[in-house]
Amino acid sequence: MRRFLHEIVSDAAGRSDGMALLSVLGVLSYICLGVFAVVVRGQLFAPEAYGMGLGSAIAAGAFGMGLKARFGGNARCQP
Repeated sequence: MRRFLHEIVSDAAGRSDGMALLSVLGVLSYICLGVFAVVVRGQLFAPEAYGMGLGSAIAAGAFGMGLKARFGGNARCQP
């Protein structure tokens, strides 16, 4: 399990990838906050809204990692 988690948050050279780590933590916190809202606070579960939010979080992470892979990790925006 530890090897699997290391492969998720590391790049092809074996270095830790901050974008991947933040994406995984963001999705996990989104899921935990959704469970907290339903179980502890007693809010109604809206699967459509939850699915759209989770899909958006995953897509944003994938988009960011794709841009980083395409343009390189050291690329900076030019004003």
